[in-house]
Amino acid sequence: MLPLSEMSTKESHNIKAILFDLDGTFVSKDGLKSNAYSKLELVRQKGLKAVAVTGRSAGWCDLIARWWPVDAVVGENGAFFFFKSKNKIVRKTFYDLKEQNKNREKLASLFEKLKSHFPNIRSASDQFSRQWDLAIDISEETSVSKEEILKIINFAKDKGACTAISNIHLNIWFGNYTKEQMSLKVIEELELHERNILYVGDSPNDSPMFNCFDTTVGVSSVKNYGELMRIYPKYITNGNDSEGFVELINFLISTR
Repeated sequence: MLPLSEMSTKESHNIKAILFDLDGTFVSKDGLKSNAYSKLELVRQKGLKAVAVTGRSAGWCDLIARWWPVDAVVGENGAFFFFKSKNKIVRKTFYDLKEQNKNREKLASLFEKLKSHFPNIRSASDQFSRQWDLAIDISEETSVSKEEILKIINFAKDKGACTAISNIHLNIWFGNYTKEQMSLKVIEELELHERNILYVGDSPNDSPMFNCFDTTVGVSSVKNYGELMRIYPKYITNGNDSEGFVELINFLISTR
């Protein structure tokens, strides 16, 4: 990974949209910081598009699409994206309602099996507002060891499920969608091209995004995941969490 300062002016000028992860990137461990939010507003003021790409729930994403200065939000690791059009929220999903209901039943069954094998696990506090996936809390309000996480992943995959690890949750779902696939649909909706996208993230569930786009940035904690991280970003910030996000936006604005 290269220091962010090594991004050329030409590459920076080519950016027309910033796609960004939430937890551990835009939002710090102790909450949403005003300086990060103000930088997001600045992004829009400078004529750039802003798209949140997260593993957070449909409930969270509805609020973000309504109230935050973003052009769209991808949620539950690519199950859907929401955007506002004429003061109404437009919702587009990877699968239809019939498939959603089928997957919910499979997830409920899988969670019962997981609890019997790993009795100390608990679902994330926002599970009640999730439509497509199961989120296991690994560090938001409880703690799960890396060894235990890997065992849970292997168990879920043996049952045919997909998994992704963020800095707070282990997400589990049935279906062939990813953050990357749904983000490409958003880019098409916004009439942009992949070469004009910058993505910034922090954890293993961002690997598909780091693989998808030419200009990718990780906040400094991206170094901490070892073998869990399949693909690393091109650049890395000095700052962690939202400090890294603020550093990135300051750099981009200074070069334009």
